[in-house]
Amino acid sequence: MYTRAFRYERADDLGAACAALRRHGEGAKVIAGGQSLLPMINVGLAAPDVVVDISRVAQARGVTASDGYLSIGALVTHRELAASEVARASQPLLRAAAAHVRNARVRNRGTLGGSLAHGDPAAELPLVMTALGASYELSDGRETRQIKAEEFSVTLYTTELQPDELLVTARVPVLGPGWGWSFREVSRRRGDFAMVAAAALVRSAGGVVVESRLALAGVADRPVRIGAVEAALAGATRDEIPDRVGSIEELRPFTDTAATADYRRHLARVLSVQALQEAHRRSGEDG
Repeated sequence: MYTRAFRYERADDLGAACAALRRHGEGAKVIAGGQSLLPMINVGLAAPDVVVDISRVAQARGVTASDGYLSIGALVTHRELAASEVARASQPLLRAAAAHVRNARVRNRGTLGGSLAHGDPAAELPLVMTALGASYELSDGRETRQIKAEEFSVTLYTTELQPDELLVTARVPVLGPGWGWSFREVSRRRGDFAMVAAAALVRSAGGVVVESRLALAGVADRPVRIGAVEAALAGATRDEIPDRVGSIEELRPFTDTAATADYRRHLARVLSVQALQEAHRRSGEDG
């Protein structure tokens, strides 16, 4: 279909970008890599009056590790994140998830901030950020605020970002000693949106689980932490994990053209068990 004409503006810094968003109001949309916005424009799901290009905003770049945290600029591409040696050493779960994002074109152009702000409930990086207990720095160019990843997504394609705010940086705890990780997903083809995906972290000692984190995507209107399973896993050996996971009763998955609710519930359990057992093995404490 034909795209409605829009005005294009490029912002060279954070303040200018947020000022442009305030100036143009609801008719403005942000573009960085364009891998979410342009498809929506092309099919008529978005019709902006103004597109504000933030791809040159220097404040939102780079991957660094210090004081027990990994800081990732919102303009870091999926390819850069997957290739980052800092990310590999500090938080390999992020690097693994970034490598699953769509195809090479999307990984080369798409950005971390774009994926998080888009709010797709089946996307890999919002899921992993939820599992890791990450937080985001949001800014309107004048003030900044912090928000937990778990609280950022509101519902389908809707986040806590205000109309004149940008997501600037994601702050992720570094993976410490005794922790293992795993990322699993099922899609129709590699690079398709996940029907269900699981991200797991396990800290073990003496062969049993001391602490765990489990998050799922594709089973709700946002990524969800599965607290009941996390609590049930305390003291479990790797072989006991399937029984401790159970049927994950709190899930209320949906049916769509990709999968039925029952199939998503089945996948959620299978992937959860696989991810948790792999994370347990990687924790290095079970021999």
